[in-house]
Amino acid sequence: MSVNPIIQAQFVDLYLGEGFADVKGLAGVGARRVEVPREWESHAQELLQLCRQTLEELQDPEFAIVVDGVLLRVTQLEDAFNGGSVFVLRRSTAQVRSFEDIGYPSEVVATLLNPQLQGLILFCGDMATGKTSSAASLILARLQTLGGVGFTVEDPQETNLSGQHGLGRCIQVRTSRRSGGYSEALLRTLRTGADLILIGEIRDEDTAYQACKASLNGNLVISTIHAKNCPQAIERLITLAKPLASNAYDVVAEGIQAVICQELVSDGGARRLHAEPLLFTGVDSVAMRDKIRRQQIHLLEDDVNRQARKSLWEPIYE
Repeated sequence: MSVNPIIQAQFVDLYLGEGFADVKGLAGVGARRVEVPREWESHAQELLQLCRQTLEELQDPEFAIVVDGVLLRVTQLEDAFNGGSVFVLRRSTAQVRSFEDIGYPSEVVATLLNPQLQGLILFCGDMATGKTSSAASLILARLQTLGGVGFTVEDPQETNLSGQHGLGRCIQVRTSRRSGGYSEALLRTLRTGADLILIGEIRDEDTAYQACKASLNGNLVISTIHAKNCPQAIERLITLAKPLASNAYDVVAEGIQAVICQELVSDGGARRLHAEPLLFTGVDSVAMRDKIRRQQIHLLEDDVNRQARKSLWEPIYE
């Protein structure tokens, strides 16, 4: 089977619609829009047909496709005047790398790769700070070294983790409106007896509730949440879960194992990953969990600072 040359090229966005195929950010052209090269036209049509078929199957305007091993995020829009669908394809920016090489302190790596670890691990930060990359790298590292079966539920998928990895296997669950959407896919996944579950992002009440519930049932749940610091991440999780769990403070206090807040800091040509870990696995974890139960989550900032002083670090994140 021939390799699609579009996938091998460097570009930012690919626009596919009835009678046109445009590209932005093509190497050597710059950021402006240009029509795809003539030799790409048949390959653009193949991608357009794949997008149409996937849309028909999933009935969801946002999804991911994998072509020649490359994951593309797809957004479908309706053309108001010309009719038909327009598909915008963008390469996922999430990068899976060796978890040990990201640069976390040794005690953080050892904790998150502990075979006995159960509960909830959260990666938080603003948009485009590498949360998804870190979460995906962690599930991959655990599968490679510890084995087992891991499931990922993302809407849409941002990384291509499907398949066997060392001693373990990862199964990526496809979400679609036709089969109940993100919430139903997550609910079914939690019934599988998986060793690991990666939830792409906690952003609504039902997902927060299911993640908290799973963290108490012997699962290791890894997820991301939008927050500027560790205490804020815990507050947001509880706020989302409370409408479905009146005891959300107690549930989170018991299930949370680690929160890693990270940001990418520009430094000339390189970007540095600056992160603040908050681990609930040390000798002080009882007192830390009590702060959550007493609804004094802001006091966890003292624990963040104390743990940060134990290991000052700013590794390079390419």
